Amino acid sequence: MTYQVAVVGAGPAGLAAASEAAAAGAFVLVLEERSEPGGRLRHRVQPIVAAIGANAERPDQLAARLVDGALAAGVEFRTDATVAGCFAGNELLVIEEGLGVRITPDALIVASGSTDLPYPFPGATFPGVFSGRGLQILLNQHRVRPGLRFAVIGGGAEAEELAVDIMLAGGEVVWSGIAPAPFLRAHGERGVHRLTVGQDAYVVDAIAIAVGRQPDPALATMAGTPLAFSAELGGLIPQIDECLRSPVAGLCVAGSAAGVGSVAASLAEGRLAGIVAAASLGLATSEDVAAVRSAGGPELAWRIATRTSLRTVSVQPYE
Repeated sequence: MTYQVAVVGAGPAGLAAASEAAAAGAFVLVLEERSEPGGRLRHRVQPIVAAIGANAERPDQLAARLVDGALAAGVEFRTDATVAGCFAGNELLVIEEGLGVRITPDALIVASGSTDLPYPFPGATFPGVFSGRGLQILLNQHRVRPGLRFAVIGGGAEAEELAVDIMLAGGEVVWSGIAPAPFLRAHGERGVHRLTVGQDAYVVDAIAIAVGRQPDPALATMAGTPLAFSAELGGLIPQIDECLRSPVAGLCVAGSAAGVGSVAASLAEGRLAGIVAAASLGLATSEDVAAVRSAGGPELAWRIATRTSLRTVSVQPYE
């Protein structure tokens, strides 16, 4: 079967993009490397506001609503499908059950999300030291609490959310905060049992690194999309225009892959990317695109303005 639109990633942005494009009449395929769609909504438990003026709802309920909406619009899902490459003409290499297949859609939307920022310090590779997202998956998705006493390294929203998740799971946060890496040291052999911060020592069973997230635009850059830099959006981000289009024809990037932000922003960008993809196929008008963009709210407007003001990062080859 020929797919007019392929969406890589079934998180909030990918689900919104797929639904919007399918509702306009496109044949849409969503490729998701995990066993079920939903992305970060599957391992979060605290209520989320999906749009300005909307009531907060549980992440799993929001995920179910988005998946049901996509299915109702006629979207096809392939889970446990890893997109290993993106080549000229937006040709995708997809690995399913150990076999590689090629898919070349007319339009491609990269909604591959974000990854946790690293924070190396002595002992950071010991068993019992988790990324913030890894610990959330363990606690909230698999219902496993790897100890009772936790330290959380980080000072932003991700660290605060994780600390609450730990307490909801019955754990205790004995220390949280941020310190220069040379001031931190994890101690242990088969697992951590102590964290020292400067001259202070804390007995812990696990340590989580939650210092923020960074976009994951690897597929977009593999296809030829240049990069720009924005500290506010998480670092290196794909350079895209006001309609989320890459300079590579037929390619859009949406959600956290285009710059970290809220779930509401990812949903707004997903809808915009979906209608832009439909318009590229003649299934929507420029007026439709403008209407979806104007409905995206102030965070979407700020993200677009921020990205379009950036310059391309030049990469110098090794001599």
